[in-house]
Amino acid sequence: MNVQPIEKRVKRSDGMLDVHSIFLTIQGEGPFCGTPAVFVRLAGCNLQCPGCDTDYTSNRAMMEPYAILSEVNEMMRKDRWRPGLVVITGGEPFRQDITRLLTVLVDAGYYVQVESNGTLQPCEYPFSTMTDIRTGAYVVCSPKAGKVHPRIAEIACCFKYVLAHDSVHPEDGLPLRALEHSAHPHVARPPVGWVRPVYLQPMDSKDPHVNELNLRAAIQSCMTHGYILQLQVHKIINME
Repeated sequence: MNVQPIEKRVKRSDGMLDVHSIFLTIQGEGPFCGTPAVFVRLAGCNLQCPGCDTDYTSNRAMMEPYAILSEVNEMMRKDRWRPGLVVITGGEPFRQDITRLLTVLVDAGYYVQVESNGTLQPCEYPFSTMTDIRTGAYVVCSPKAGKVHPRIAEIACCFKYVLAHDSVHPEDGLPLRALEHSAHPHVARPPVGWVRPVYLQPMDSKDPHVNELNLRAAIQSCMTHGYILQLQVHKIINME
């Protein structure tokens, strides 16, 4: 059970960011699944999802965007991967103003994926929705609450859901709730007329039998509604 406290949105005039960790891994989810990436995990979240298994509150430190870029450069070894992917995650990245960090990373030649729960207004930045070109910055919306901010619905390159077998909507095959967070009447859907990708992955419950049920439910939903199945590649290959 996730007991990490809810943290409100913060505004700082010094440009510093509250960072939990920076690490090199394989992106296991979403439009850039399978891509080597440096993750910049920002501390704190405006939601408290009971089923969340990510630590985003301990070992935090204040960092300036160029200091973050320096660590990313060291880990990415740009002579090996061009261009390189940086994933800004959390917690909830839009709890803080990441505009300068996005600018610094993109100007340095990286393309950036921002993982958001969609509840907060995003920073002002010219986000892209064309993931095939792999330039600029992208927002991946993984809803946890009953609504997403209208601006998020406009700029998201995709929606991504985690599905439990006992939480499947009978009409659209998407979750009624996500990570056990309350949502009324159910977790938010893509807007009407949505034509960008929708990814669906089975919830990891740590129980093999339940995981099999979750997987079968996700497969059935994808086959019925045309969603894209995701299997959290980073967990399959035992990476963070």
